[in-house]
Amino acid sequence: IEIRGGTDCRVVGCTIRNTGHRAVNVSGGTRHEVYGCDVYFTGEGGIFMSGGERRTLTAAGHNAENNHVHHYARRARTYKPGISVSGVGNRIAHNLIHDGPHMALSASGNDHVVEYNEIHNVVEESGDAGAYYVGRDWTQRGNVLRFNYWHDILGSTGYGGMTIYLDDQHCGHVIEGNLFERCS
Repeated sequence: IEIRGGTDCRVVGCTIRNTGHRAVNVSGGTRHEVYGCDVYFTGEGGIFMSGGERRTLTAAGHNAENNHVHHYARRARTYKPGISVSGVGNRIAHNLIHDGPHMALSASGNDHVVEYNEIHNVVEESGDAGAYYVGRDWTQRGNVLRFNYWHDILGSTGYGGMTIYLDDQHCGHVIEGNLFERCS
């Protein structure tokens, strides 16, 4: 499903499976939402939402909520997360993400909220990687990771399969109230 521009488009209660690329790709616009969907057996990640203006820190207000994303990134095995947002002011909440070869979540940009998600059995085929990964841009600030449940995330290679990975000078995150069990 591809959404470009516009306002208030909603993808609700869908089953999206066996795709060659992503399940849902939102590019631009404001207040789009992917809610209550089952996403699995995708070729290159699950849900991607991009929007907002970093130059002015104007929020897009996109929302990925209450989705179940699993067995994703079967063709492109790295840097294709289950759910990803970019830009400014987007939200990832109340999702269940599991059984992925690399990243589960990513929030590049500013002022995103990642909350109340359950993530497990990811980073299963890679090292120097994280279930939540961002990096290499110290201007991406104001992001919040709170009240997520992370479990059974150990990596497979012995070279740093981490749970939350803020790479190379990345900073400006608030990380609070998360629960970690059997994680690196």
